[in-house]
Amino acid sequence: MKENLKYMLKNWIAWDRKSLIYFFIRVPAMVLQPIITAYIPKAMIDAITEGVTTQRLILIIGMLSLLLTFTIWMDPFMQELVRGGARIVRMRYAVMAFQKNLSTDYVNIENLEKREIQKRAENFYNGRWSGGANFIDRCNQFCVAVVGVITSSVLIYKINIFMILLIVATCIVQFFILKYLAGRQFENLGKAAKPSNRFNYFYKLCKDGKASKDIRLYSMSDYFIKALAVSLYQIEKTYARYTHQSIAFDGITALLNLIREAIAYAYLVYLVTIDKLTVSDFIFYFGIITGFSNWVVGLVGAYNQIERSCNECKAYREYIESEDIADKGEILTDNNVETIEFKNVSYKYPSADEPTLKNINLKFNNGENIAIVGENGAGKTTLIKLLCGLYSATSGEILLNGVDTSTISKKSYFDLFSPIFQDYYFLPMTIQQNMTASLDYDADKLNSAFEKAGIFDKINSLPNKENTLMDKEVYNEAVDFSGGEKQKLLLAKAIYKNAPVLILDEPTAALDPIAENELYLKYNELTQGKLSFFISHRLSSTRFCDRILFISSGEIMEEGTHNELMALKGNYYKMYQLQSYYYKEQEVAINE
Repeated sequence: MKENLKYMLKNWIAWDRKSLIYFFIRVPAMVLQPIITAYIPKAMIDAITEGVTTQRLILIIGMLSLLLTFTIWMDPFMQELVRGGARIVRMRYAVMAFQKNLSTDYVNIENLEKREIQKRAENFYNGRWSGGANFIDRCNQFCVAVVGVITSSVLIYKINIFMILLIVATCIVQFFILKYLAGRQFENLGKAAKPSNRFNYFYKLCKDGKASKDIRLYSMSDYFIKALAVSLYQIEKTYARYTHQSIAFDGITALLNLIREAIAYAYLVYLVTIDKLTVSDFIFYFGIITGFSNWVVGLVGAYNQIERSCNECKAYREYIESEDIADKGEILTDNNVETIEFKNVSYKYPSADEPTLKNINLKFNNGENIAIVGENGAGKTTLIKLLCGLYSATSGEILLNGVDTSTISKKSYFDLFSPIFQDYYFLPMTIQQNMTASLDYDADKLNSAFEKAGIFDKINSLPNKENTLMDKEVYNEAVDFSGGEKQKLLLAKAIYKNAPVLILDEPTAALDPIAENELYLKYNELTQGKLSFFISHRLSSTRFCDRILFISSGEIMEEGTHNELMALKGNYYKMYQLQSYYYKEQEVAINE
């Protein structure tokens, strides 16, 4: 707890120092309120008893009321300023988490266990009352309670020190009970991570335009409702336990308050009956004792909330400060790629029983066009993710120019690749920003990329040209490109990056074989002097490649040129024959 407390205090001071002023102004404002409230009736009774003039009585009550009004006004005003600072701090934590989400190793994004860790970390910053935002306000309440306890103790000490000991004793009992309940509440919130992940997944899918077609046409709505209902039931069950614990928390607090105040009231009545306390003192001290009890309860509650913030902070830091492979390794000073070699490489997904790739041995040379083919699920995409550094081999080595890539910074290694994946995304920003990932770009280089990709005329026909916004789901004025035009934009993006390795991972899966062949021929024109990989379960891209790898069940079953593999009459030959109908259509179309 101590380390997390120091971590949050350090960040608070660094990110929003001015809120410390409001923090400390609020302390006396809140402490004075119950004391002045208790003192006003005492002052009125004492003034009347002493026979002061009406004008003096009005003056006394007026000044005390003015002071009380000022403290009442200052309290919420300062509280809102403190909470404003808390919102700034919470957003800083959120930005740090977003940066981690974007930079963490790719395998962590796909891994369910890692996503659950991320979800638990999210509790620290996601919401106005999350631990990251709540911490400052709870620290303020804790400080107020400490000053209130000290001030009230000094006043109560004049009556009987045992009254203080009684209140403190009951509050110690309350502290440990509430500490136990707070721990149970935190455990329950952690259990909500799994069903929350499932609910978020199904809820996102329900709104996905691509998924909605299947949901409607295959009458899957009932299944989705049931899946959502099950997740919601599990979430609500968890929060129901949390609510029951909160009720127990409040019930115990109310009971102990009743006991304390009943004892205090009885003792003060006794002092009045034996003439050791005046009526005005009775009213004043009863208010002070009640206030003291509230301060101690507030102290216990604030401590438990701070402890909860520390627990949430611990989960947050475990995620944020977790070490990624991408952060390690040497920075590449030369982007030259002569060879990339796989040596006895195997890869097994964290949740899988068997390896997806098994003992792969391959060497790729600069200038080669490599086709990777095979049935769906054979391991083609996994091989490419290993190649470009998104995954790290479970066993074996991947060498770049003879150097083990595990010793190279992932961020630096990524610069070597211009990939075009089948599941591509354009972000809600301008065409230029999507292509260059920068506000500072080379306009001539970008236009050249548009020309080579065959999309230059389309871009220049738009009113804002390359500064036109994309994604109509976000901007009404955004441009909507066809599937073929999006493929050309992806090609332009790869051309602009001009990395030494080009990767095309089934980017044309949604196109017909003829269109796919034409686009691959276009790619082939642009791969001179580069190491290029063409991945497909269709074989229209293979004939112009220098080497073809046929993958099946995670192993390289066949390797060679198109003619060599056709002569072999193995798996490649059989797949090609099955698809030959489409290739005949291509030849007819080309001849026409």
